[in-house]
Amino acid sequence: MKKLLYVVVIVAAFLFALSFHLNNPQTVTLSYYMGWQQELPLSILMLVALVIGIIIGWFAGLIRSLRLRRRLAQANRSVETLKSRAT
Repeated sequence: MKKLLYVVVIVAAFLFALSFHLNNPQTVTLSYYMGWQQELPLSILMLVALVIGIIIGWFAGLIRSLRLRRRLAQANRSVETLKSRAT
């Protein structure tokens, strides 16, 4: 049942992205540093921005997760130390 839900969500997201791409065929010029320019369809540029945002958010979450794991390991060591002293 869970796999079916994943398939339905992926197909719906793909159809939404396809319809967005077909309804926004205009090209935009992306100007970057040192005179670099690239003409891309609007939908592709927005997809690239979305993917970059997802990657940045994932890295931020990863950093937080690693910090919390380190704090948990320190707390577990403290608990073990206190248990060994109590016995």
